[in-house]
Amino acid sequence: MTPYPNLPYSHNGLRAFESVARLMSFTLAADELNVTQSAISRQVKQLEDDLNASLVMRHHRTITLTLQGQELYLALRDNYTSIEAVVASWKEPKQKRIVIKAALSFATRVMINKVHDLNERYPDYEIAIIPVIEEDEALNKADYDLLIFHTRLKKHYDNKPNVFFLRDEYMAPVCAKILTEDTTDLNSILTMPRLHPTLDHHDWKVWLSAVEYPPQQVVRNTSFHSLDLALSACLSGQGVTVTDLLLVLQELERDFLYCPENAKIQRSAWTYYGHQQTHTPVIDDLIEWLKEETEKEIDVLRKLANQYHWLGIK
Repeated sequence: MTPYPNLPYSHNGLRAFESVARLMSFTLAADELNVTQSAISRQVKQLEDDLNASLVMRHHRTITLTLQGQELYLALRDNYTSIEAVVASWKEPKQKRIVIKAALSFATRVMINKVHDLNERYPDYEIAIIPVIEEDEALNKADYDLLIFHTRLKKHYDNKPNVFFLRDEYMAPVCAKILTEDTTDLNSILTMPRLHPTLDHHDWKVWLSAVEYPPQQVVRNTSFHSLDLALSACLSGQGVTVTDLLLVLQELERDFLYCPENAKIQRSAWTYYGHQQTHTPVIDDLIEWLKEETEKEIDVLRKLANQYHWLGIK
């Protein structure tokens, strides 16, 4: 059984009628379809017979569409337009794309700042940057060219095929510059409200464990679901947070965030790695460029550390 029992067997009549109805002329339709006018007339007449409906009313020098003819023309016009758009899209050159997935904080605070450079470096490619939260679940899926993830399982990923080390985390407390005065020092900001990216306060606990004389007074704690939220609160002057300084390097350079003199910078238990899913010269180049950019950022952090006498980074 045919799925469209009411349609005519041949579609030539539909095409001829659509042209006639659009141009409101048998002569112009014949010229458009490169056939004779009599052929167009026969096809339209055959269509009317097949459909058992009058579609075109012929006058001395003009034609008009019947109500059924107008309804059929509108349906054909809409569907021919859709079909034309689909077929035309097949002929359009598809732009090549580089898909970079990255840990949420790395994507929003590092990769976004590199969009201009990426577009300049790879002008023939669309750059797609996709933040991921569940990094372990994202690993080894086929929907990216490069994944930047961070993990505590360093030994698990060292020397693993297609995985490369990118960098460590450099943790220290920071607060908005607007909260500070000339006399603000490390002890001062440690009495400010503390902002935590996790409910277990892990980053603060680890950092304070290495402070020789941690403050004893009770301070206000506010916890967030992510580091990005904690950093947003910090930048708006809501308190102090312990964070990876490379994630806020631009804010430190521009004096938006303040890390006190003599603060100790600690390596965290977390490490950034990359996983190369696609092996092409372009992705190879991207990885080498990203490594070079990371080294430049670490050099900038070293200079800031020398300037402000931060401890723990060489």
